[in-house]
Amino acid sequence: MYTEEELLKEIRELLDDDRLFETYERTFREYHYYFDTTNYIVLNVYQFNDHGPVHVLLTTRRALELLRILRKFGIQTTAEKLGKPFWWSKFIVAFGALLHDIGNMIHRINHYEFSVFLAEPIVEKLVGEFERRDPLLLKALTLNAIYTHDEHVPCTTIEGSLVTIADGCDMEAGRSRLVHKKDRVDIHAVSALAIERVEIREGDERQPILIEIWMKHPAGIFQVDEILTKKVKSSLLAGKVRLRIHTGKDGETLEKVI
Repeated sequence: MYTEEELLKEIRELLDDDRLFETYERTFREYHYYFDTTNYIVLNVYQFNDHGPVHVLLTTRRALELLRILRKFGIQTTAEKLGKPFWWSKFIVAFGALLHDIGNMIHRINHYEFSVFLAEPIVEKLVGEFERRDPLLLKALTLNAIYTHDEHVPCTTIEGSLVTIADGCDMEAGRSRLVHKKDRVDIHAVSALAIERVEIREGDERQPILIEIWMKHPAGIFQVDEILTKKVKSSLLAGKVRLRIHTGKDGETLEKVI
């Protein structure tokens, strides 16, 4: 459904910063074996769904889409509230999303902690290329975005919230973030396979983020409630996200604010 090259082109456009994108693409290719190894372990040891290169690119693209929407509606990021330029937020979101899942290669439980551990030297090097005046703060905020992407960890920054929500949106056609054994037929598997498409759109002043979800069976609502809803509620954007769910049942559409 998605290819790495197509997603990279979309990320380039969303970043709208040649230097940031060139560094992002270089880092993605340099650490591709991290994403491959993570995915190999997830698929063959844990025996569940994709957490590899396509997932981290999709998460990056969607997090940047969310960032663009917040910018349009005049919602300040945490970096901006701290007096930092907007490119900081792009950096935090892009590299937070890129490296958020590599801890899965160590263990699924508390993988977000292992992701921070593995990402720290990478982020240290990247920050050194971009920020000389306040490098520790940029590093801390980027690692924060990695750590808080799991719904069990409350978000403390807007940037981390965007990575969290974007991660939860990766549930099309079996790309579920909900852990389910790929050879088991249960509500988890049926729900994950029910979702056909997820798109992030602009909302309105009250709920600037609109997430539209198309599913071929109402069972997909279980997936939405168990993952995406919990991730939004763990973010700083709860109450600013509207879901529009097309259930596939007689053309029925459900809407709710989370």
